[in-house]
Amino acid sequence: MTQEYSFRTCSFDTERLKVSNVLSVLNQSISEAELSDVALKILTPNVTQSLPPEFQSVQCVESASKWINEMVTNSHFLIIQQLESHQIIGFIFFYVSSPKESGSNVHIGYLLDERFWGKGYANEFMEGLIEWCNRSQLVSKLLGGVDVGNAQSIKLLQNNGFKEATGDSPNGVVFYERSFSKC
Repeated sequence: MTQEYSFRTCSFDTERLKVSNVLSVLNQSISEAELSDVALKILTPNVTQSLPPEFQSVQCVESASKWINEMVTNSHFLIIQQLESHQIIGFIFFYVSSPKESGSNVHIGYLLDERFWGKGYANEFMEGLIEWCNRSQLVSKLLGGVDVGNAQSIKLLQNNGFKEATGDSPNGVVFYERSFSKC
């Protein structure tokens, strides 16, 4: 099995969440139109204020559909669902850089519907993602860039073993990384 195939089939469950590649559920349990509607509801100004412009430009179903297509094309796009209700409450994005036999450097991004903030879901999906990385042995390092004013996201990364990365960062952004070792 190739690394690309394994990243494309990334999925895991936690106590309350199911995380899976959007391509595995699109047109099976949710239509593209329904997913666009969900994305529009999740990508509110509060959720996207610290994110790049392409996240903030989602203002209607058409722009949400375009955004989803860009995410699917440019990343491994995962959806976060509540396990019992199957409600989509967020997204995770993988950008694989430096693919190697010994493991890839993977840039991650994530969004959580603001109605679910402060309930432990972000920590739960991050713990599940870290467990998947350990189990798959495809990842040598997870990297996440965070707006310096996004204290909750910084705390999430720090609480899950991420350390501040050294080196140059764009203005207003700090990078965190978490390394994995092969067994």
